[in-house]
Amino acid sequence: MEMTTITEREALSLLAETFAEPIENIRPEVERAAIPGWDSMGALMLMAELDERFSLELTADTSKKMQRVADVLAFLRQHGALLS
Repeated sequence: MEMTTITEREALSLLAETFAEPIENIRPEVERAAIPGWDSMGALMLMAELDERFSLELTADTSKKMQRVADVLAFLRQHGALLS
């Protein structure tokens, strides 16, 4: 199966959808604490979304270390899901 790749804009849109946030609130420098939907439930939804869409396993440990939107983008980039 070929890996799905997305652009940064598409990734930000995916995060906005996952966390039920307006897209303009989702930028790489935004802190996790500033996104109400990025709570424990949002983190689980992100894990499920990455698994379903990219077959990527985001562990709870890795998820907890993510403090900014940029950390999610870096994870996607590191696993070949985000176009550079």
